[in-house]
Amino acid sequence: MISETVRMRYGWIIILWCMAVFPVMAQRMHVEDFGRYKKPFLHKASFTTDKRQALLDFFTNEKGFQFFVEDAPVAATEGEGMVTLALPHRTGSLIIKHPVYGQLAWKVPNGVLKKKKHYHAYLHTESLEKEFRQQKQWALISTVPERAIVYVDTVIHPLLDGNLSLYLPLGRHVCRIESPFYQTLNDTIELTDIVRFEKRYVLQPFYAYLTVETDWPDARICLDGDSLGLQRVETSRLMPGRYRLTVNLGDSLYYEQWLELANAERKVVDLHGIELRPFPQLGQSIEMSGFPDEVLADSMASDGLQEQSGQWADVHITAFDVDTEIWLNRERLGQGEWRGNLAPGFYAVSSRKEGLDSRTDFFWVDAGKSVELNLISPLADYGLLNVSCDEVDATVFLNGLAIGSAPCVLRNLPVGRTYRVRLVKGRKAAETLVRLRGNDIVNVKLKLK
Repeated sequence: MISETVRMRYGWIIILWCMAVFPVMAQRMHVEDFGRYKKPFLHKASFTTDKRQALLDFFTNEKGFQFFVEDAPVAATEGEGMVTLALPHRTGSLIIKHPVYGQLAWKVPNGVLKKKKHYHAYLHTESLEKEFRQQKQWALISTVPERAIVYVDTVIHPLLDGNLSLYLPLGRHVCRIESPFYQTLNDTIELTDIVRFEKRYVLQPFYAYLTVETDWPDARICLDGDSLGLQRVETSRLMPGRYRLTVNLGDSLYYEQWLELANAERKVVDLHGIELRPFPQLGQSIEMSGFPDEVLADSMASDGLQEQSGQWADVHITAFDVDTEIWLNRERLGQGEWRGNLAPGFYAVSSRKEGLDSRTDFFWVDAGKSVELNLISPLADYGLLNVSCDEVDATVFLNGLAIGSAPCVLRNLPVGRTYRVRLVKGRKAAETLVRLRGNDIVNVKLKLK
């Protein structure tokens, strides 16, 4: 028979075990960056509110959450990358449950949730088994002309300065760019988790048209010194701008005029019934020169490029330590360090140590350009940092080192450390301290001052 003392001892052990295990499960889910949407001054609010309830947006990519307020379930509306809750007025705490990440009792920071207000927070989850994968990437689009309308997946983005930055889901997106007096441009952009997408679109203007008519069958019509034809000519696809129109009969110049062609203009120059007389001999020097030399220079440059395309590139790959293996396109190159020549193309590189493989990274080799790669350790845990600000192409400094331009996603950063992020553009700057978490991405958005 088991004595009463032994039973009490085992009972206390079970109670203490439960108290130790359940909080650990709860710590796999936590809420950060709580705040409230605020209406811009003298502008219409871009968010919705409810007259009787408080609205709360939880930003998360996971599904299957259950929410409770004082044991009463709360209906949740799932959207793209977020969950929206309609909560009772003056809600002070919330119970969050998930079949994988456990349970979390969350208390509203510094007060309660009130009706007619819309709040937001990040609901972070940490899975020891599931590898975090980046879901979105930055796309930077610039246009010529600067005033244009960009459609991305049917969403309209008007531009005034020719620059557009969007944080979009990975994959393909349909893009259309329009501007008055320019031809519409259609394209498909593809976003990957390797690097942000950058592209400059130059729209082609509508072409101008020119028609010139004379009475003389032998009259040679020229535009900027180039012969267009005799007596009557009709041109197409002329770029808008200023041109010099001349009419020659034999070796003599009989007519000269400067024309201004606008976008999509159809200009007609009618010389019927106009008495033409030869210009002085001094005015005949209208033939353009220098074209053979320019063509020769272009061909020489092209030949030089063809010679360079046959070159190989010097590639230097360094592993995390001397005992880490280097793998290129699933073939073992060596360990510690490798240097050699590779043909231009696309390559996949990774490292391996003690039976563990690192994440595979991809890089492009250009002819004649050296490549330096430092591989991450397969034994360490790395996180991602999404950096953005209110201006495009601000220089990003991480712990004092310039490593890119905002907006961007920084990869392969060891977790459990504190990083100082500083953004600088001209005389404006902003900085903050960030601590990375494992298997997750941390969003940092600053405003330059």
